[in-house]
Amino acid sequence: LAALPWASGARQRAQAFALAVVLASLPLVARPVVPPRPEAAPPRTRLAKVRAIRRWSYESPASLARVIGMSRDPDPDIREQAALAMGLNVIVTDIEHPAITRPSRYADHPLRVVLRTRLIELVRGDPSLAVRAEAARALWNAPHAFGAVPEAADTLAAVLDRTATTAGPERLAWLALDAAAGAPDAHLEAAAARFARTTPDSALASAARRAARPR
Repeated sequence: LAALPWASGARQRAQAFALAVVLASLPLVARPVVPPRPEAAPPRTRLAKVRAIRRWSYESPASLARVIGMSRDPDPDIREQAALAMGLNVIVTDIEHPAITRPSRYADHPLRVVLRTRLIELVRGDPSLAVRAEAARALWNAPHAFGAVPEAADTLAAVLDRTATTAGPERLAWLALDAAAGAPDAHLEAAAARFARTTPDSALASAARRAARPR
């Protein structure tokens, strides 16, 4: 049709119009069948799993459900990454930080309860302290999405006590203090105060004193 103004005569205009009609009719005559997109093979290596967890956490609620399955991986590093993603994802972020102009879309999404239940299972029974700590922080840092979970505060307090007395991984101390600086809890604040008195690390001690202040 766009070529009609450039046609040199009536015959050429008729041919161009006929071609346009034929092309416009093709979807009605030839109905191509598009096969479903094959599902990608599940990630196998540690790096592939970590990348998949990060991608799935904000891709969609359906993709986020796959992260929950990864929280049962035999590798504790993968379970830790999954616990982190179960606390920072498309559903939790939407509930914790709704836009001013619209309410949360996922406040009543059934996956919210599934996430909370699985994180509590990790806090209670995972053999890895790092996984338990990450799951506890995920719960404690999302009070609107997951509600009050005293077990999470108890776990984080235990992490601070353990890292202060046994020189445990510094990253776990930072992780626990990050959560302690959030929603107030007397038990967690007391643990932060104890940690501030015992740790030789000045930066950690300063963060612990801030977390120990009544809010």
